[in-house]
Amino acid sequence: MRTAIKISSIGLVALLVACGGPKPTPQTGPGKGGAAGPYVPPQPKRVVSKAAKSDFKDAAKTYEQAHKTGINKSNCASLAQAFADVYQQYPKVAEAKFNEGVVWEECGETAKAEQAYRALLQRHPNFGPALNNLGQIYFARGDIGQAQTYFRRAAEHKNSEAYANLAVIQRNQAIAGDVNAIKEAVNNVHRALAVDSFNIEAYATLALVLYDHAKTDSQLEMARLICVQATKVDEKYYPIYNILGLILLQQGKVTPALAEFKQAVALNNDFLEAHMNIGAITLSFRDYKTAEDSFRRVLALNPNKKTKIDALVGLGVALRGQRKFAEAMSKYKEALALDPTNKAIAYNQGILVQDYMFDASNPAKAMQDLQTAANFLQQYINGGRDQKKIKDAQRRLKNINDLIPMLREQQKMMREMQKGGKS
Repeated sequence: MRTAIKISSIGLVALLVACGGPKPTPQTGPGKGGAAGPYVPPQPKRVVSKAAKSDFKDAAKTYEQAHKTGINKSNCASLAQAFADVYQQYPKVAEAKFNEGVVWEECGETAKAEQAYRALLQRHPNFGPALNNLGQIYFARGDIGQAQTYFRRAAEHKNSEAYANLAVIQRNQAIAGDVNAIKEAVNNVHRALAVDSFNIEAYATLALVLYDHAKTDSQLEMARLICVQATKVDEKYYPIYNILGLILLQQGKVTPALAEFKQAVALNNDFLEAHMNIGAITLSFRDYKTAEDSFRRVLALNPNKKTKIDALVGLGVALRGQRKFAEAMSKYKEALALDPTNKAIAYNQGILVQDYMFDASNPAKAMQDLQTAANFLQQYINGGRDQKKIKDAQRRLKNINDLIPMLREQQKMMREMQKGGKS
């Protein structure tokens, strides 16, 4: 299984006022990172009063204290308003308005965050972090074109996250078959790192691009080494451990891969992709209880439809392995209700009935169960995509067709024995 790096995490710009804020680097052509763009005129040095700096730091300190105990609906509005008040009194402090948007976004109030970013850009149209975060909002909505527009505008002003986010989009385009996007993704990673050598998302995207298109062991090893380097940049950046696990899996190192996936969820127990990967590996190890825990965690995180179906089927297999057959079947039925056309679910239902719910001591019920299993398997044969599984379903169906006549004969013998006993 693969995971996509999220468009770069929202970070609080808490100390930019003290150092004068982000300033675009003048350029007349390709910049240090190779980024071509329009000429950006030198910006006049910003003068910020001591009072503005003090008020901003007070708002940032309040946020940091609240963050330790948790940002939630009870404190969101007050934290956002604290930054909004600073900006209203000191309009030069663009970071204050930006942080208002960050707080709203962290609280899940995307519309309010967008409103804050747009208000900021009316006065400070070249403020890269706000442009980047608007791009993130559009990316999350699925409007990739508009997201790219904002990322490119932010990149023109040397925003490292924007370069990294463009690389994420280009990585997805490369996966879809655009070979030219591979080079652009790598170039934008380099541009991101030229602006900020500690941009962990850029490292992660570079590792993923190499992983996606690796054709040799040495290329996979290069991707692995990039991940290792990234852990030195930020050892708590949990997505990098998931990527490292994927690379190790590709290298055939299953146990070390599992350790990396577990490290990812140790850092963030809400990291859905790593839980899915743990579930898949532990199923193969027949560690059904661990697999069950991982798939249940995924389902608790409200995944998208496809992931929910995969998690339900995986949970069904894990429950089957623990001989919880009725519960396993109920999970398969939940998955089927989400997508009645999914033939892979029927394949798992067929195996469950044939191998685990079939009772040869009761020929009448056994024949009913086998016929049920046969119907499931036939559905997969008719519409399945995995040729290996289709062959297995055909083999199973043949076994059922061979067994049913034997059960009929057994049933007949039992009836005769009952008659003989009565006589």
